[in-house]
Amino acid sequence: MHETMNRLIKLQSVDYQLKAINEKMGNLPETVLSFEVRIQEEEEKKIQDGNRISQNKAIVIKSEGKIMDYRTKLERYQEQLYLVTTNREYDALTAEIDYAKKEISDAENIILEAEEESKNLEESIQESETLVRSLTDDLDKAKKDLDKTIQETRDEKERLEAERLEITKKVPRNILNVYERVRKARRGVAVVPIIRDACGGCNNRVIPQKRVDIYKRNKIVTCDICGRFIYSEEGCLTVDK
Repeated sequence: MHETMNRLIKLQSVDYQLKAINEKMGNLPETVLSFEVRIQEEEEKKIQDGNRISQNKAIVIKSEGKIMDYRTKLERYQEQLYLVTTNREYDALTAEIDYAKKEISDAENIILEAEEESKNLEESIQESETLVRSLTDDLDKAKKDLDKTIQETRDEKERLEAERLEITKKVPRNILNVYERVRKARRGVAVVPIIRDACGGCNNRVIPQKRVDIYKRNKIVTCDICGRFIYSEEGCLTVDK
């Protein structure tokens, strides 16, 4: 068989095995990443909620000071009412009293809203803390499962990757580029046997002249439809690296 074709067959076999190792890990890498992202999001949310609570505390302190200030003014205005001698002075003091009462009422409402929001935020922080603890437990378990799988497959994966590197060094660059392009486009399958005169990948019938070249095993042949390399399984057992 053509030496390069032999190497492509072996390369495909190695890639199948590497794919199987990656599939053994399943979605564990994505699961770990997902838990890490969610934990980070909850931690950031806790910080934001905490900052908002601090802002509300400052708002409450400022509003309480405002209330004290206007209550002092209100007492003074009410005392002055007994001293006025004209309607104009009375109307002016009454307007000041009404304004002070409004400012006190507005400040009290602001305090109530800030305290209510802070209460809800404190509950939200507690919920986030509970969720983070649960997510952390799930993350630890997912990491252990992933680490276990990595440990179990590390030696085999390193061996296969080293073998793959040696094979690719001996495959002409232009052919290797085609192999990689087709493999990515065809779900990891770039080299297939001919089966009943048809491409073993897309099942389309191979034209007579290409079939002759495939069965003679002395040329590199690709499928006109799917682009995969096609070989005859007869006589392909010996692989020259």
